[in-house]
Amino acid sequence: MFAAASLAEALTVVAKAFEAQSGHRVTLTFAGSSALARQIEYGAPADVFVSANTGWVAHLNDRGVLDLSLQQTLYGNDLALIVPVGSEGAASDWTEVDLLSLVAEGRLAMALVDAVPAGIYGRQTLEKSGVWQALAPQVAQVDNVRVALSLVALGEAAAGLVYATDARAEDRVRIGAMVPRALHDPIVYPAAVVAGQDRPEVRAFMKFWGSGPARTAFDTLGFRVLEDAE
Repeated sequence: MFAAASLAEALTVVAKAFEAQSGHRVTLTFAGSSALARQIEYGAPADVFVSANTGWVAHLNDRGVLDLSLQQTLYGNDLALIVPVGSEGAASDWTEVDLLSLVAEGRLAMALVDAVPAGIYGRQTLEKSGVWQALAPQVAQVDNVRVALSLVALGEAAAGLVYATDARAEDRVRIGAMVPRALHDPIVYPAAVVAGQDRPEVRAFMKFWGSGPARTAFDTLGFRVLEDAE
């Protein structure tokens, strides 16, 4: 399974539960959705792709790489502004955040803003908030959202835009403010089977993906469970 970096904790739990139930072994590879999609496009041996946005699933589907008959979009996330633990200056409400003052002469850590979903959502947020042009020179763009998280945790960036679940996974950062969902596209995780990999064990995993134990794992780790998803 090739999956977005932000799913590391949740998918590890789900994979172990599936292995215990089915006897099948799950191999997990985590990275930015854009990097994984390109690897799959060029023939990397993946059975299932879980992206952090719909765009990279559409990219692969347009190239005939996915079997969308088994696609499921069951989980979502939120975006958060994070700062190092102990730092001051971040308000608890997004409308009260002064990003220019918060970042000051430092850096704002984000995933790649033109390719990685977390970065795309982050750029949308800054554009709709009217500060993208002013902050763009100070954005530290990195390969995936977990690297952005690490920059803030290590104190190498004054702040960062990451998923809320990433912030929960790192005790050296705190959430300064949650980003209103209206400022970016919906954050969802579509899962699709790679074309030609429709084997019984893959089908079994996709069924487990939407099961009660999987939904509980995602909910416990702070993801949104999309009850109305097909």
